[in-house]
Amino acid sequence: MMHSGEDISNVVQLPEGVTPFIHITQNVFLRRKHKKLKEDDIAICQCKYDTSDPESACVERCLNVLTNTECTPGYCQCGDTCKNQIFQKREYAKTKLFRTNGRGWGLLADENIKAGQFIIEYCGEVISSEAAKKRSHVYEAHEVKDTYMISLDTNYVIDSTRKGNFARFLNHSCRPNCETRKWTVLGETRLGIFAMKDISVGMELTINYYFEWYAGATVRCLCGAANCCIFLGAKSQRFKEYNHVWKDGNDRYKVEPSNRSHKNNNIGSGSTTKMKSQRIPKWKKSRCTPKRKVKSSSRKQVIKGSTRRSHQVRGDKTTKSL
Repeated sequence: MMHSGEDISNVVQLPEGVTPFIHITQNVFLRRKHKKLKEDDIAICQCKYDTSDPESACVERCLNVLTNTECTPGYCQCGDTCKNQIFQKREYAKTKLFRTNGRGWGLLADENIKAGQFIIEYCGEVISSEAAKKRSHVYEAHEVKDTYMISLDTNYVIDSTRKGNFARFLNHSCRPNCETRKWTVLGETRLGIFAMKDISVGMELTINYYFEWYAGATVRCLCGAANCCIFLGAKSQRFKEYNHVWKDGNDRYKVEPSNRSHKNNNIGSGSTTKMKSQRIPKWKKSRCTPKRKVKSSSRKQVIKGSTRRSHQVRGDKTTKSL
């Protein structure tokens, strides 16, 4: 277990052109320390390691695995053979950065990945929703182009803009091959990226951001999937209240508001805002500008947990029930 004050950052060689950031291997909590798991709260499974079956130690049938809870070292009967400590041991799949065509940087599988396999944890600075709101305004004021945020739950947000890991580079797709899942690890909620299907080496890793659109400039989706919704957040209720007119091959379009009244969209828990899973803070609302012409954008400050208040992202919609 990482102790308070222990250095969890390390030096990672980044390709030329990647905006520098501090690479960390575990979430950094601001204004509070990591939770100390009380002995009475430790979930102990009933698994026992069978030497004749290497796959018997805390796998699919393990009670903790079924409840998305990692086993606690020293309390699991399987000891060092326990296979349910993937977050703690950082059993990540091999990945690498690459420059996409028009969508900035993305993440590739650097090995064959099986369906359901843990790929990487989404790490960053864990801050309160109120602090995240203030940060979003600061990022806007300083015109920070690349921002990466994901809501952890109703009260906290993971911001990997300044400190994070390679999970921040996952791009959106309307037909993703990965999903986000929340796990309880040593008393803390942590967010992991898991494969939805078998992924071959060299394939891009993507998730569905589940954007919630709250008026303002709309942004084209560039995922290229056969079922692409054309605009990010096009399936959200607020987006559907507007009539969007555009021409294929034209990067300009206009947005005309309908006569329907605005409604507040409540977002359920378990969503990501690359604000990457869980309930999205409401600070991203903005007033609608009727008949506003805008240019499409592929900049990651919009699709990666945009600080622009006209967009919100939902993710982790496919997370298993906890």
